[in-house]
Order: sequence, then structure tokens, then C-alpha cells
Amino acid sequence: LALVTPASVEAATKNESLTLYKGETYTWYLTGVKSLSSASSTKKAVATVKANKSKKQYTISAKKAGTSVVTIKGKDYYGHTQSLKIKVTVAEPKFDLKLQKLDGNILISLKNNTKATFDRIAVKYSLKDSSGSELAAKEEKVYRVMSGKTAYERIYVASAADVDISQSSVKITGFDRNPDQKYKVLGKDKLSVTVTDEQVSDSSITFKLKEVNKTSQNVYGEVYILSYDASGNIIDLNNGSIRLDKKETKTTPEFYVSKSSHPNFDHYEIVYSGYYTTK
Repeated sequence: LALVTPASVEAATKNESLTLYKGETYTWYLTGVKSLSSASSTKKAVATVKANKSKKQYTISAKKAGTSVVTIKGKDYYGHTQSLKIKVTVAEPKFDLKLQKLDGNILISLKNNTKATFDRIAVKYSLKDSSGSELAAKEEKVYRVMSGKTAYERIYVASAADVDISQSSVKITGFDRNPDQKYKVLGKDKLSVTVTDEQVSDSSITFKLKEVNKTSQNVYGEVYILSYDASGNIIDLNNGSIRLDKKETKTTPEFYVSKSSHPNFDHYEIVYSGYYTTK
């Protein structure tokens, strides 16, 4: 979103488009100009814009679903007015967000039903007991929330056994991604994660993970080790980050799944997803 104006051009308008989700903000710089003079939005109920003139920076905030045209104006180094018009489309964020009790902890699961991939999503939870008394409240970040995928985060609380999920709540408070970049979520033909060196005993299971990036891009992602009981309920979670250079194969340090700490342990599952970004 840059304005670069040759000396022979006087006034000019550049048109761009941008999709944001309700509650999301976007900050960028107006380049190629000497000063930023104004910023406006045709529908402030849909999207607002604030100008930081000293930094030649503007911030768009998505308020509700709809479309608005944001106009940023500045003066180039020849004194000509340059305009940037951005058609801002605000969409409703579509997520399935829930809390679940684990063996001694609480699990946040966040399924992303949007077309966008987020580097991080901030959530705030309030854990209460059966009488409605709050036991814990905090903001957490859920990382690598990919389009069409479910991301998990484990909450450690001393009073987890007393938590009543029906009395508790969790909500999204913020998003973090770069709308200027394209996020490509990878299939298993482009990114694979497999178990290797597995050792099983009566009390535990240990193993390493072999991660293979088959693309020519740097890949980022998350891997989850989900432990289940015989009924298919998640009882524990371990996780790790995926960071692979192009065409890289990597073997992780050892993961440990405790069977002795979870008498109802039946089996575990490896769930992973990854992406790369392009301009």
C-alpha cells in the first residue's frame, strides 16, 4: 500500500482493497509522500481510520460486517495531493471456541471457520466453580490458527478439579496476522509429521517426530499430541511449534506421554498443520 509519484504527475489516486474481520485492526504507512494530511471513512459504523501524521501512519479498525471506503491523503515532495482509497470489507469472524476439562488442566479449543489464517488469536477466559465463584481469569494467546483447522491451548490452574465448565466462559479479544500477505495452508503432501523411535512401557510412551517440508518456502505450524480415553475424550495435550526451512527435514527432541498420570489413558494422536506466506 505505497504511493510512489514521479515528478511529472501532479495529483493521483491509488485504489486498493482489504478484508478485515470484526474486531481486527490494521496499521500501515503511507510511503512516497512528504506528509500525511487526512484519513476518512465513508461508513464509520463499519470501519474507522485514525491518522498518525508524525509517522505518516494510519490505523483501520473493523467495527461490524459491511463495506466502507477509507481515503488517506498526503502531500508528495512536489506539493501535489496524493490519495489512497481502500475498499475495506469487514467480515464476521467465524470460530468455534470452547473450554474442556482435562485430567488436572483445562483445554481451550479454537476451530477457525474463516478463510484467513492468523499467527495468533488472543482469548480471555473466566473459570468458575459450580456456585459461580471465579477461580481464575486471564488472557491467553492461541498460536498458528489456520483456516479450516482447530488449534489448542492448555491452561494450568491449581483448582482445575473445581472448575464447572457450564459456569465458565471464554471469548476472543484480538487477532494478529498480516493482511498484506497470503497464507498458504499445507496438505500432507507438502508437510508431513511422523512418529519415530517410539518406546512404549507400562507407565509412559516416548517418541520423536520427523518433520518434512516438501516445499520451497519456509514453513511454520503447530503439532499437537492429544491423549484420549477409551471413549474418545481428550484427557491431555502436549504441543510444539513447527519451523522448517525450505526442503528441510528435522527430527524433534523426545516427546513424553504419561500413562501413569492418566489411568484412563487409551491412545494418543498426532495432529499437525502448517503454512507459508507470500506477498
